[in-house]
Amino acid sequence: MQKLYTAKDMAKIGCDGCKGCSSCCEGMGDTVVLNPYDVYELTKNLQVSFEDMLNQKIELHVEEGMILPHIKMSDETDKCVFLDKEGRCSIHPFRPGLCRLFPLGRNYESDGEMWESTGYRYFILEDACPKAVKTKVKIDKWLSVNQLSRNEAFILDWHNFCRWFQNKLQKLFADGQDDYAKQLNLLVLNQFFVKTYDIEQDFYEQYYNRKKEIKDVVR
Repeated sequence: MQKLYTAKDMAKIGCDGCKGCSSCCEGMGDTVVLNPYDVYELTKNLQVSFEDMLNQKIELHVEEGMILPHIKMSDETDKCVFLDKEGRCSIHPFRPGLCRLFPLGRNYESDGEMWESTGYRYFILEDACPKAVKTKVKIDKWLSVNQLSRNEAFILDWHNFCRWFQNKLQKLFADGQDDYAKQLNLLVLNQFFVKTYDIEQDFYEQYYNRKKEIKDVVR
């Protein structure tokens, strides 16, 4: 059985700063999916809009009916477009959550009721990182996220929102309401990603306010 960890636990994931290696930044396709906090961090630190990054740095794909953004891989090299000439991450201080998490994954837990998860713990993605010998690192230090408890609560909430919305979309498509499902998809994409966040204001408050607006529309 796979061992599960909390953010306060130590895990063998240290890789000496990935010296000379960027294998986890190559050939990832559309798997480096962005959440609203990732987009907030990218737009704030790069001082560009979501639309400025679209197609050049970010692409869209459909995941279980829901339109979601992901980091683009270079057409020429199939490497992350944010890698510099030395193969180092040019956005490392504000890299997306999935990059920050690697080589960890999240195991979402529920009480068996419907689709909603009640929490999550971390697990090591065995053999995902090629470094043979890893050191023990405290997971919260590895993640290095400001206000980690709020961030973990947001990640759980976003996970549950996506599950809820994907379920709604599946029902709409099954009922032949394709056009309405597409309208809702564009609404959610605009609300959480395209619409500019106020970088002077708390991200989490903005996120929960936007989610409430969506849920008031999508019944």
